[in-house]
Amino acid sequence: MEGREGSSTLQENGEIITNSSSKKIQIFSIAASVFLPIVAAYIVFYTGVGIPDGTTNQGELLQPPINFNDLKISSLEEETQLIGGEHQKWRYLIISPSDCGEDCEKLLYTSRQVHIRLGEKASRVERLLATHHSMTEEKKEKLQLEHPRLKIFRLNDNSVNTLHELTDHKKIDDVKAILIDQEGFAMMIYDNQHSGNQLLKDIKRLLKYSYEK
Repeated sequence: MEGREGSSTLQENGEIITNSSSKKIQIFSIAASVFLPIVAAYIVFYTGVGIPDGTTNQGELLQPPINFNDLKISSLEEETQLIGGEHQKWRYLIISPSDCGEDCEKLLYTSRQVHIRLGEKASRVERLLATHHSMTEEKKEKLQLEHPRLKIFRLNDNSVNTLHELTDHKKIDDVKAILIDQEGFAMMIYDNQHSGNQLLKDIKRLLKYSYEK
C-alpha cells in the first residue's frame, strides 16, 4: 500500500510540475508575441537592418539618430529647448532657414493634413516650426491662425545654422521636416519632394508599434 501511495504522490507531483511548466511556457509565448514585433519594428527603423533600399521607409533615415533632448536654442523670447514637456509625443519639426517662405508654407500645409488624417491618434503628435528671427509678428500671427496647434520658434542666426548642420542630408532640401520620436531622437527627414501620403504611411506605422506615453 505504501508503495502505491508513494507512487501516486510522485505522479501527482509530476503532474503539478508539468502543468506549472506549461503555464510558464504559455505566458512566455504570449509575452513574446506581443513584444517581439514592437522590438523588431524599432530595430528596423533605427538601424535599417533588413530593409531593401526604397521599399519601406518613405522618408530618409538619419543614421545615427540625432539626440535633440539637450539641444538649446535662442529664440526672440529666451533661450529654450525645442524638445520638452511632461507628455512625450512624436514630433514633426519643420526647419526653414529663412522667414518661412513658399516652400516652408507648403511643407506646413502637408504636415497639417497628415496630422488631421491621423484622427484619434493625432493627440500623440505635435508640430514645431523653427524659422529665422526675421519673420514678422504679422507673419507669425497668420501662421498661427492657419495652424492653431503649431509651436513657432523664431531663432537667431547661430541656432538656425546649428539646426541646419545637424540635420543636413544630401538628398533633402534646406526647408525640411524632421520626424522626432518620443524619446527626443530625430530619426527621419522629409522635404517637399515627399507627399502627404508618404509622411502618413511612416507615422501611422510608428504609432502602431510604439506605446502612448
